[in-house]
Amino acid sequence: MILHDGITVRQMVKGSFGFICIVLTWTLLVVLADELTTIELISNPSPPVTMLGLAVAFFLGFKNTSAFAHWSEARSIWGEIVNASRDWGNTISNLVLPDGTPIDPALRDELIERHIAWLNMLAFQLRQPSPTGRSRRPWMFGHKPISDRTELHQKPECWRERQLESDLPRLEGKSNRAAYLLFLQGEKLAELARSRGIDPYWHVALMDRLARFTTTQGQCERIKNTPFPRQVAEVGRVFSWIFIFMLPLAFNDERSIVPGADISVWQLVIFDWLTFAPVGALVCWIFFVTERVSASMEDPFEGDVTDVPISALCRSIEIDLRQMTDCGVAPQPAQPIEKVLF
Repeated sequence: MILHDGITVRQMVKGSFGFICIVLTWTLLVVLADELTTIELISNPSPPVTMLGLAVAFFLGFKNTSAFAHWSEARSIWGEIVNASRDWGNTISNLVLPDGTPIDPALRDELIERHIAWLNMLAFQLRQPSPTGRSRRPWMFGHKPISDRTELHQKPECWRERQLESDLPRLEGKSNRAAYLLFLQGEKLAELARSRGIDPYWHVALMDRLARFTTTQGQCERIKNTPFPRQVAEVGRVFSWIFIFMLPLAFNDERSIVPGADISVWQLVIFDWLTFAPVGALVCWIFFVTERVSASMEDPFEGDVTDVPISALCRSIEIDLRQMTDCGVAPQPAQPIEKVLF
């Protein structure tokens, strides 16, 4: 997630420098074809290009709204995980046995540590590259994705070092380790209920809290495994490029702004290109960036700079749980990397 001051005009231009060069080159070719040949590209291109621009603008607006809704849902789910995790820590730390005595600190620590392990396991699974996801675009807004840091949940070490030693052998060979950790939590609660360590009411209440985690994990997996509708994403991209291709032709009606001037053809070409190319490049660039903004929100868990900062959220939850329960030492909050919170 790019922070408030994380995008500058310089970064945006730098991230699309190649595109701007393509547009300027294409505009120059159109000027050359118009001035140096007898080819009539389009007799009156302005009306169709104007209507096309309106259609593309409406479609990109719909695409951006849909993509933001996709991203916002992912962030809302992790907001639910944050709230439910705090509730879990508060409940476990204040849990009492049927005789009124506090819960064994070792048991409390086990339930808290396993929950922290589940958080990091879920983040790791969500951060793995998806075959249905978008391709990485390191030039997006001048930022590059960072994939070689353990704390950003893109390497197995991020979850292995947070697992209970007793759980590691049982996790081997499991296709969905995060779901299995929730099963282990439920198994432990069932063991406590059978041994009268907790009364039936608390067993049901704690299992209900585990059900909230199961639901939120399933919601995250649904977003992760369901790609943004390609018919929306690809059509918007194709429409944008058609408009970008057609826009320089629309200036064809206006290029003879110095008719009858006593200058050479090449001077006329350069003058016309310098006059209209920057305007055309600016309009094309705006449409290009608008389409890229929507593309950046299509898959909110891939670990790019514009995605939901699940690593920072995991760290924040861990800090809250450890300070709330006095279980272990609370780590430092996650720090932005180049004005990006991952």
